[in-house]
Amino acid sequence: MLKAMKQKLNHKRIMLAEGTAQRIEDYAENQHREAFEKMKREETANHLLHQEIDKYLYTIHPSFLLNPDAAKVLQNRLFARSHGKFFFSFHVISEMRLATDFYNTDLSIFIRLLEKKGFQLTGNENLFLTALLNKLSENNYRIYVDRYGYFVNENDTLQDAVYKYLEIADDKNKFESGRIDFLRKYLINKGLLSPDYTKKKMIKLIKSLEKRHSEDYKVTRLEKRMTEIG
Repeated sequence: MLKAMKQKLNHKRIMLAEGTAQRIEDYAENQHREAFEKMKREETANHLLHQEIDKYLYTIHPSFLLNPDAAKVLQNRLFARSHGKFFFSFHVISEMRLATDFYNTDLSIFIRLLEKKGFQLTGNENLFLTALLNKLSENNYRIYVDRYGYFVNENDTLQDAVYKYLEIADDKNKFESGRIDFLRKYLINKGLLSPDYTKKKMIKLIKSLEKRHSEDYKVTRLEKRMTEIG
């Protein structure tokens, strides 16, 4: 009788262990299936996002968003929209004001259309902004390569490259965000700048070299005139 009870108890233990193992296996399968389905949903949403942004930026080029301060304003507007809050800030620079006007008059309409097609902005604000700015920067780079060409030679220094930029760039717009974004990426691609070199440092460098270039030009003109007189 004791032997029979032991056998019955061992059988129960085996059945319990098998049941536990099966539950663990089922749980793991469910987790794997849910993770796979989530990944597929994210892939679909990302494909939709990039496809629609490509089409949207084919007809418009808001290069002022490549200014980091303007991009921050837009980011704040996106988060405020998701949380149903009113966002207000005092804009110091014109490109920050342009970012606000652009959101109010154009981008908000695009976002509504995008959401109707299945993309959910809430929780994906940074994903949306990153995709928008990356594509905008890509388009911008292509525009200025077409306009300026590959003006930096193999043996040029950073100073040489900036001087050449100052010579070919429109003087009125040489610090415009689209041009600065292009120049920074171009000089990084040429190995003349490190990837972590910021746009603000880029502007500071250009202003410094522009002043030096202007002074060198004046000296050169003076020396030429003195040579002609002598």
